[in-house]
Amino acid sequence: MVDPLSVGVLGAVALTEGIKFLYGQVTELLKRRRDGAEQAAAEPPVVPARQAQVLDGPLVQRPVDVGVVTGNEARLRELRRELADYSDGVAEPDPADRRLQEQVAALRGLLELAYGQHVTFRGEQRPTTGSPLPADAPAAVESYVANVTASGPGAVAVGRDNTGNIATTSYAPPSAPGSSSAED
Repeated sequence: MVDPLSVGVLGAVALTEGIKFLYGQVTELLKRRRDGAEQAAAEPPVVPARQAQVLDGPLVQRPVDVGVVTGNEARLRELRRELADYSDGVAEPDPADRRLQEQVAALRGLLELAYGQHVTFRGEQRPTTGSPLPADAPAAVESYVANVTASGPGAVAVGRDNTGNIATTSYAPPSAPGSSSAED
């Protein structure tokens, strides 16, 4: 008989390790990006070839697609920030948290595009780490990441197929009694 609590703990541990791995990889890519294009030209970033314990296989050493990192820097930073507490051990991830699952999948999708290969955690039922991505991966990842990053608390997103005029209105909070305003 399987104890559901132990499966939940193992799920949380595996998720924590996966988040730490993604967080570390993306942090390194962003640091290299920050350090400048001249350094990247002299020594282009390469996918690390070592086998990470959390992955189901080794990554294939190859050049990183710097264009993916550059074109998605804001999204990489945002997703990285969202996962920082889990990576740092300040918070424990809940494997049933759908929003967290989406953030991890989005960050992994962007990392896979930059690495040009699948990144699969042990126990997952998906293509093996190091296997090539399908031809439609960039469009699929872009769409998914756009939805995830636009769906946070209080977010509003407009799809590409929207037509017509869009108006936004900004409302100022009412003035407190006794305070002066520009209309006085």
